[in-house]
Amino acid sequence: MGGKRKKTAKVQKDRRPTELEVLVEEESAALLLRRNLRSWLGCGSETIIKVRPFKGKPALLQKLPVVLEGYAALRRNGHDVRVLVLVDQDADDCSVLKGQLEDMACEAGLGTRQTSRGRPFVVVNRMAVRELENWYFGDWEAVRSAFPKIRVQAPAEYRNNADRRDKKTSDVFEKMLVSAGIRNASKPDWADRVGPCMDPARNSSASFRIFLEGARSLVKEQQ
Repeated sequence: MGGKRKKTAKVQKDRRPTELEVLVEEESAALLLRRNLRSWLGCGSETIIKVRPFKGKPALLQKLPVVLEGYAALRRNGHDVRVLVLVDQDADDCSVLKGQLEDMACEAGLGTRQTSRGRPFVVVNRMAVRELENWYFGDWEAVRSAFPKIRVQAPAEYRNNADRRDKKTSDVFEKMLVSAGIRNASKPDWADRVGPCMDPARNSSASFRIFLEGARSLVKEQQ
């Protein structure tokens, strides 16, 4: 009996922590997730979260195959690395962009949620529709807390659909600030201010909810 307890204790001691690597296309997304993702996920200190920004979406897509191959090598060496990729959809075709991300993961030998078919997966690919700023329109209370001078309601076209895609959302958001007398064109500063005020339970952005659900499933997935 005592030997069994010692063996179990040794397994627990030798088990490496879960490492969640979050890859994003720019610093604004990195700031948002570094400050808030852990609390949104409700995971403890046993999960290591690292958010890595790239210099734009093209740079992320170009470097992603090599980066994923590196994570695959770490997993072969016993590291419990899991990867969450977030990009803006922008004007891209959603299914085409998602397919590119899925193919890169498969080519690196990493199973995704979409391709796992019930087996353990280690990669989740998600898109902000149309941009990260759409998530802010999904929680206007957070925007008002960050910028008290802003109008009481979000623009009418975003009230029923925070993920509206026909305009460049960051431009619309900046115009809303300017109309309130706030001259602030810094996306990282927006993320730094709005993020801590966001409440996932009230966010109406479907792409935000899908992102968060995917992130939670990745952390909880047993490997």
